[in-house]
Amino acid sequence: MDKILLAFLAFFISLSATAQTSLWKVTKAGEEIYLAGTIHVLAPSDLPFPKAFDEAYKASDIVVLETEMSEILDPNFQARLMANFSYRDGRLLTQMISPELYQELQQYLRDRGLIPHIFIGMKPAGVMLTMLGIEFQRLGISEDGADTVYYQKAINDGKATLGLESIEDHIGFIAELGEGNEERYLKQTLEDMKETESMMREMVLYWKSGDAAGLEKIVVEQMKTDYPKVYQSLLVDRNERWLPQIKSMLMTPEVEFVLVGAAHLIGPDGILKELKQQGYSVRQM
Repeated sequence: MDKILLAFLAFFISLSATAQTSLWKVTKAGEEIYLAGTIHVLAPSDLPFPKAFDEAYKASDIVVLETEMSEILDPNFQARLMANFSYRDGRLLTQMISPELYQELQQYLRDRGLIPHIFIGMKPAGVMLTMLGIEFQRLGISEDGADTVYYQKAINDGKATLGLESIEDHIGFIAELGEGNEERYLKQTLEDMKETESMMREMVLYWKSGDAAGLEKIVVEQMKTDYPKVYQSLLVDRNERWLPQIKSMLMTPEVEFVLVGAAHLIGPDGILKELKQQGYSVRQM
């Protein structure tokens, strides 16, 4: 799976001054907001952010994120996260997948010099996130993404911040991934981890050059075709919850800078298409 999940959870060089970015200005009846497709984790070579992001931040009064960032930055968040991504009913991963696949996961850990059996109590989503963290560390992908950076800027500058969903919902959408389909999910995760570096480079290239069509092809289309349930729960359902909130922002005098995973903005069920269809002016920056 997690060619797709990596793309979603880590939407993640150089850019000419005339190129577009993954940032859009939305206007209606004299009011405006900025919608930015984000990267949650970066390599040092991916910096700096496109200049248009800084300009949108400076022009905005409120920074809006997928969820309340203060919860994610809390020192206890990691423990809270893993508690949600671990079995709490006595089950073990060895009961959910074949012995052969469990041995492959063990070999993955041995190959990276890690302690065996660390996956034993984890749900599939917990295994995936742990592996993703291991690969990011190995590749030096450890810089804060756009959401964290602009949240910290807002706090330092005294700007207001908002979240589009609760932290419970935010975690819950991910924690259920792979449930009921553990074998296939984790087999594909193991395969996709081998492609983490090349996949991330491709997504960064599309993201930073504002190539929405390229991102849609490698992320949205594949997710919709191969994993329709994931597509529905992670993208479509959340977009439907967020859209009324975003529209209400265009009825206030304040200017909002909204940063969400780029997959939410693009594609046939993306927020940008919905806004265009409802008569809002949408301009890529």
